[in-house]
Amino acid sequence: MELLDHYLKSVRSCLPAAQRDDIVSELSENIHSQIEDKEAELGRPLNEADVQAILKQLGHPLLVASRYRHDQRSVSFGRQWIGPVLFPFYIKVLSFNLGLTGVVILIVLTALFASGHSITVVHTLSALVYQFLIQFGVITLIFVIADRHWTKFPDRWDPQGLKHPWHPAFGMETTWKSAHRSTQEPRQVSQFDSVAQFVALGVAIGWLRVIQASPFMIFGPAAAFIKPAPVWHQFYWPVVLWGLAGMAQAGINLIRPDWVRFRSVFRIINGLAWLTILSFLLRAGNWVVLADRPGVSTESYRRTVDILNQYLGYTLIGLAVVTAFSMLLEVRRLFRSSQKQTASTTHS
Repeated sequence: MELLDHYLKSVRSCLPAAQRDDIVSELSENIHSQIEDKEAELGRPLNEADVQAILKQLGHPLLVASRYRHDQRSVSFGRQWIGPVLFPFYIKVLSFNLGLTGVVILIVLTALFASGHSITVVHTLSALVYQFLIQFGVITLIFVIADRHWTKFPDRWDPQGLKHPWHPAFGMETTWKSAHRSTQEPRQVSQFDSVAQFVALGVAIGWLRVIQASPFMIFGPAAAFIKPAPVWHQFYWPVVLWGLAGMAQAGINLIRPDWVRFRSVFRIINGLAWLTILSFLLRAGNWVVLADRPGVSTESYRRTVDILNQYLGYTLIGLAVVTAFSMLLEVRRLFRSSQKQTASTTHS
């Protein structure tokens, strides 16, 4: 049974590596036993809806996996904010984001080193600490909201969502399915997705304002000699406006989760807007320039600026490719969904 296989795979992804095989084998035997008992009771093979009912009764894969884990760590500040169910996934996401931030700072430090400049440990650690605090705050806030959702609605999940979730363990009810893997339109927009998008965009807009005034938040110790080029200031307000538009879309879908196509159309328009912004940024050619420091010669950092501009150019191209690909997948999914709905109306 395909649905059962996805369920077991999702539980397995949340278990410690040393225990996965034994636990999944035990759980599989238990579920198959329940299926056989139900078939004997009904006198027929179970259909997918019957299997879904059994899986719903067992509980969400994250909850099932948490029952087998001996590690019951959580995030608590006076009270528990993130429980043991979400804690392992929270640590993975936090580690990934911190690693990505570390790569950005490493690129800056590499550019400094390659251009023959010294790197101080104190300034490097300061940049890392600032970034850690930002990442920790944003990710923790999102997972606190998710944990509240689990606590309030432990049974609000859809086994069908396990087939194509954004993570094997997050088959939340009405989880949006990736367009390249499923053409079936979800019934509703996930409330968790809407809240997470609203919070993340709000924090991102605030972060943009901070780094505009304090380039140290991005460049670390190199901010004493380099700064963002004027082109970034030209696109600050367009980026903020699109961020606010994304927050508005998330807010609307939070109130009207059944407006699934509204979100799809917005994502397509949003993709076009970002491609336009990225194309203008690419035309600029230089995205980092030497800072003007009275009485201080920064000319020796020109090689650092050249290296960073090269890295940023590749990054912008990569972002444009990912944005275009995601937008085309959304168009494809929306087109196929429309075709399916037209065919269904014709047959009826």
